[in-house]
Amino acid sequence: MKRVFLLLVWLFFMGGCAGLELKNFCDAQHLQRPSFFERGEYLAAFRVALHAKGSELQTLLQIKKTDENTYQAVLFAAAGGYKLLQARVTEQNVTFEYIAEPADAALVREKAASFLTLLLFPPSAYKSCREKDGRRTVTYGGAFEVQYLYLPGQLYPRSVTYRKKFGTVRMNFAEYTAQAVGAVPQYVYYADGSAQADLVLLTLKK
Repeated sequence: MKRVFLLLVWLFFMGGCAGLELKNFCDAQHLQRPSFFERGEYLAAFRVALHAKGSELQTLLQIKKTDENTYQAVLFAAAGGYKLLQARVTEQNVTFEYIAEPADAALVREKAASFLTLLLFPPSAYKSCREKDGRRTVTYGGAFEVQYLYLPGQLYPRSVTYRKKFGTVRMNFAEYTAQAVGAVPQYVYYADGSAQADLVLLTLKK
């Protein structure tokens, strides 16, 4: 009798898990991911408000595609137009060609590299899709793993999250506008620990 009871409990548990998997599974094939350069664009420019340690700095970010899967990112101070940072970004790494003093520090480099990599080269290997209350979470992997959150009925994500060894990086997207193919967000919010940035798309050129 005890063995029959344990068997019934096991079958109930397995049936419950199977139902949970079926309920949470979703199809991500039709869902889109935001990209500023997938339609032949070679230049994107953003107005950026940087926030860190209670201070704010108004800047301009220009990202130019210089070769296949290679970009040059340059950050300028909005007041004066002097260069704050210049980096070469590829799928393999971010190489800093210039950082103005006193910002040239390991922490600044690490956070800037995380931002540029997540913006330009998010991982593309699909791993899973889960749905709860109409909200879908799609996971992609590669050199690192990210999760995109889609609100009910939306084809483009509200946010993407990257969990680093220490801390979590989040990028939020808002006000998608239609392009000839697909759509791009006009606003991007980025948070990496105490460092935050508000980006507004100014220019997108082909």
